[in-house]
Amino acid sequence: MRKIWQEDMISHLSSFQNVKVHHKWIIPEILKFVETNQPILKEWVLDKWVDDRNLGRVQLWDGSWTVIPMPLNAVGTTASEEDFELSEMVSFVELFNTTVEKVQEVLPKLTESMKECCPLFHLALQPDIESKLLKSCTISKLSPGTKINPHSGDIDSLRLHVPIVTDPGAWLSVRGRKKTWEVGKPFAFHDHDKHWAQHNGTHDRIVVILDYSLSQLEKEGVIMEKWEDEEDYI
Repeated sequence: MRKIWQEDMISHLSSFQNVKVHHKWIIPEILKFVETNQPILKEWVLDKWVDDRNLGRVQLWDGSWTVIPMPLNAVGTTASEEDFELSEMVSFVELFNTTVEKVQEVLPKLTESMKECCPLFHLALQPDIESKLLKSCTISKLSPGTKINPHSGDIDSLRLHVPIVTDPGAWLSVRGRKKTWEVGKPFAFHDHDKHWAQHNGTHDRIVVILDYSLSQLEKEGVIMEKWEDEEDYI
């Protein structure tokens, strides 16, 4: 059976090493970015209903869950190419159930904010953006009493969670295996694996989510385990 936690597949990448080793310096940058963009957070709300590849139309979450994009084109190089920028724009339109025009209005503001608030974080990600290994970056803030329901994501994404603010009462389940977030201990899993989260704690849990392209990783020589049809464990 294919293993659940996959951080060893990307542990050699500079972005993984940088966010792990330099998390004490990166965390204040992320928190500044979140605080600076509170008005956008209030205005841009995740769509509660999504089209799951396996489950159809489902309610994704209940409670208070905020996701804020960190546009990778803030770093420049290949991320500013039209195809890459367009792919980010499309994903944000779908994620927030909004329009291309609204995304075009908001993304430049977030890009400038990322440049100003997160210079070290920029530097940490840059090599793997240039190689197109890194597809997207978002911040996820989960409030107490919130549940993210079981769902499956992108089949081409290896998802890395970088803990910023943690709470022992908050946890993630991937294929029935629970894990809590710990600062300084990023972990990865296949986004297409069924996963869900619950927050029974007392304060907000904040993580940075980095999505890596499985197809690009394979081109770089990273041997991924073959996909299998597996029983769902919830």
